[in-house]
Amino acid sequence: MKLSITENNGVLLAAGLPEKFDYTVCNEALRRLTLDNGPKKLVVSFAGVLFLDSCGIGTLITLRNRLMKEKGAMALCDIGERLENILKITDLRKVFALYGNADEAVAALSGGQGI
Repeated sequence: MKLSITENNGVLLAAGLPEKFDYTVCNEALRRLTLDNGPKKLVVSFAGVLFLDSCGIGTLITLRNRLMKEKGAMALCDIGERLENILKITDLRKVFALYGNADEAVAALSGGQGI
C-alpha cells in the first residue's frame, strides 16, 4: 500500500489508499493511521478507491472512535459514486463528515469543524 500521510494546518491527510480497501489491507491501514502523537485531526482521501468491504468500513469506524475519545475529528473526501452508494446504504453518511476534496476537508477540520 502506498499510503502517504502529510500534515497541513494541524490536520493529517492520508492519501494513496489502494483501489480495493478491503480485508487484505485493513490491518496495515489501521496501524499506519492510528495517531499516537501529534494532530488528532485526520482526513482520509478515497481518490482512486473503487471498492470498500465491511472490514474497510470497520477500520474507518474504529479510527473515528479512537479520535473521538481524544477529542479529535475525522473526515472523508474524494468519495466516488460507488463509495457514496455504500455509505448511503449503510447509513454512514451521518457518521462521517464528507467533503468533495482534500482542500475542503482540511480547511473544515483546521477551523475546528467536522465530526
